[in-house]
Amino acid sequence: MRQKTFGQRLRELRINNKDYISLRDFARKVGLSAAYLSRIENDKESPPSEGIIEKLAKGLAVDKYELFSYAGKVPTEFLETFKRNPKRVALFLRRANEVGLATDNEWRQLEKEVLRIKRTTDK
Repeated sequence: MRQKTFGQRLRELRINNKDYISLRDFARKVGLSAAYLSRIENDKESPPSEGIIEKLAKGLAVDKYELFSYAGKVPTEFLETFKRNPKRVALFLRRANEVGLATDNEWRQLEKEVLRIKRTTDK
């Protein structure tokens, strides 16, 4: 099944948000022009910059990482982590992919284990 485009997902989130059925209302809320948002929603504009994605997510009260995913972008905060230790981060992500982590529960378990390891090493 094909994933929706950034614009399609943005429109869906906006329409499903009881406060912003109107594109103009949403544009005012996030400080962007309705014309620009319309172009994004209709896939006539590439997904926006990181700062605008964050504004959109905040305005819609949704997880910004979901929007980054639909935009095909990686947030700067993750790139900084990668730059500090590229080999280990790449290996970690490769291993997660190889073992097929897929469900939210599996990722939550991994998160708990990472936090446990960090607490143990901080002692």
